[in-house]
Amino acid sequence: MTRLLILTWLLVWSLPLHSYEPSTLILLKVRVHLMKSIANPRLQTKLKEKDVCAIFDEVNDIWAQAGIRFELEAIDSLQALKLAPKRWYIKDRNWVKEAIPTDHFSPTAIDVCFVNDMGPNGFFYGEPVVVCEKPEFHKVSGGADNPVARVTAHELGHVLFLQHRQERTNLMASGKNGVSLNPQEIKDARKRALEILGQTPQP
Repeated sequence: MTRLLILTWLLVWSLPLHSYEPSTLILLKVRVHLMKSIANPRLQTKLKEKDVCAIFDEVNDIWAQAGIRFELEAIDSLQALKLAPKRWYIKDRNWVKEAIPTDHFSPTAIDVCFVNDMGPNGFFYGEPVVVCEKPEFHKVSGGADNPVARVTAHELGHVLFLQHRQERTNLMASGKNGVSLNPQEIKDARKRALEILGQTPQP
């Protein structure tokens, strides 16, 4: 019996940190918009379709711990609206959001826009998710290799109603490259994902 307990203990402690395996994979669609703007170069992303695919490969590696996968519905180019140059007293996120037309947004997917440069690494306060291709961050142990993917995964966490965390290695910590989620965050994110799909979460 003692030997069995020791073997069980060793098995538990040898499991990966993110060994949570939900019984059902939840699929959420995403439509990516690569922003274009000759008038405002900060808005014009240099990312290509292959870069987006690589970004979402890592996004899905991060979110696998919650049993959530983001599927690319489409990748398109989106011409920014013509705006006056940003004034110092206008917040970057407000200026950027004002420049994004909404008529090409998907009725069935989460819209994600990539821009070249802006103050925050990314933001989400109602559609779309906006991600900067030049994020500033501090590295943490076990963090994401691709900072743009990590920012994208973080902002999608906000779509799933997750809030910022202080824990440095957590996906929802600001300005870091951590990727971990705790069990409550996983539960909350899956609940919201099912609500987005119009399904009733199981108790």
